[in-house]
Amino acid sequence: MLYIVSSTVDTRARILAAALACAADARADCTMGEVAAKAGLSRQAVYLHFPNRATLLAALSEHLAAAATRAPAEAPSARATLTALVGLLAEEHPKAWPLARRLGENPGDASRMVACRRLAERFREEGALSPHLSPAAAADLLFTLTSLAVWAELVPGLGWDAARYRSHVVYLATSALTK
Repeated sequence: MLYIVSSTVDTRARILAAALACAADARADCTMGEVAAKAGLSRQAVYLHFPNRATLLAALSEHLAAAATRAPAEAPSARATLTALVGLLAEEHPKAWPLARRLGENPGDASRMVACRRLAERFREEGALSPHLSPAAAADLLFTLTSLAVWAELVPGLGWDAARYRSHVVYLATSALTK
């Protein structure tokens, strides 16, 4: 196999993509050498960017968290933002799932909670929040409905596709949170 050594920013992205591919494998562990091979790099190139496996997994976790919680485009309403957020999660949860299974946690939870709190507050500001919910309770419900665990039960667990997940979670969240 031919290995290419590179010091560009692209190398980090290649390593993270390779680590994600390794995390998706059925085996319990993936070595730095396997990550290097999947990235088409030398082990030394991987170690230049990540001194050990723990650092690599932490960086991968941060990378997935950032991707999963990109703010949806400025939507004209809280309902439109909710639709955009669930659509984004329908795309990003499949990427986070292998790593979350391996680490036992969802890398995007903290930033997703911030997004849920902002969205619940926006529903309140627009006068659309259900009167029986506080913004905090609405954020908690939305956080749970959009969790990786719920996605895992519905999509890989019950065989739903992304479109069905997206439409039903948006419907359920809108019905639960709004007037």
